[in-house]
Amino acid sequence: MGEARDGRKGSRNLAALTLLLSERDVERLLDMKEVVHSVEEAFRREALGEATNFMRTRSKGTGAVLNVMHASLSYLGRGGLKAYMSTNAGTKFVVVLFDTADSTPLAMMGADYLGRFRTGAVSGVATKHLYGKPSATLALFGSGKQALTQVLAVSAVTSVQEVRVWSPNPGHREAFARKLVGLGFTANAFDSPQQALDGSQVACAITSATEPFLDDRSLNGVEHLNLCGGNNPEHAEIAPEAVAAFGTVVVDDLLQAKVEYGDLIQATQAGRFSWDSAVELKDVVGRKFKPRGRTLFKSGGVALEDVAVASMLFDKASKSGESFAEVELV
Repeated sequence: MGEARDGRKGSRNLAALTLLLSERDVERLLDMKEVVHSVEEAFRREALGEATNFMRTRSKGTGAVLNVMHASLSYLGRGGLKAYMSTNAGTKFVVVLFDTADSTPLAMMGADYLGRFRTGAVSGVATKHLYGKPSATLALFGSGKQALTQVLAVSAVTSVQEVRVWSPNPGHREAFARKLVGLGFTANAFDSPQQALDGSQVACAITSATEPFLDDRSLNGVEHLNLCGGNNPEHAEIAPEAVAAFGTVVVDDLLQAKVEYGDLIQATQAGRFSWDSAVELKDVVGRKFKPRGRTLFKSGGVALEDVAVASMLFDKASKSGESFAEVELV
């Protein structure tokens, strides 16, 4: 179970206070190894029936889309939701965390950095359970704000010998490779996805691509692939015939995948993939399924991850002895 709310203050009987964590607070509290552990445990518990995930829903207005996703984690005594609004001005993310014993809103927090870390972390979890070897050369597709956490998460579960970076903009990929070198990684930028894949055992795609840029020929030597770039049924990073080349295809949530995951939807429409063969990550982590052959993990992001990480951050902030903002909401 999570820490009791009385752990943050000596007297909690007069009012139920809700912890407020800004994006800056969240960024400072996040540690990738802790996030990987929290996300892995959430999927393990889901396999045991001790956590329930509900797929993302969207409410579209004029020039705006509100996205809402929620989950209950009975093993922690916590439940929560993530909501984010996307407009032409950008996207803002918030997580609300509840105590399932007394309905108290435990915390509200900014969730942009939280989302970046949990998206990376689930790639780490998938790599651990589907690749499972002590070292790898990593091909990374994408150099945006979500790219770094992919590298941090994979390096938390296997020794990364080299990061081979490709993204469409030469300046961006070169700058990102230099950033990785500054963080202690061996990293190089390449002019094509095929060059980045040369000699790579593991690959992560975290792009905004609308059309596939990965095919079965270029991916031939890859043992494990994490696809993380989108949750739009019209978008894909990988060609249908390349999906068919993997012996095991794993998703974070099957119901959500059938609605949102363009890579697999398009492969199904092309007759190169069947949903009957898809495996949920919980069953891999929970040791209910043993992977066969080369492995592919398609991640769209699920609330289970957000709530698990938010719960960990709430406990960490509560134990830190630092002073964070609190408010009496209810």
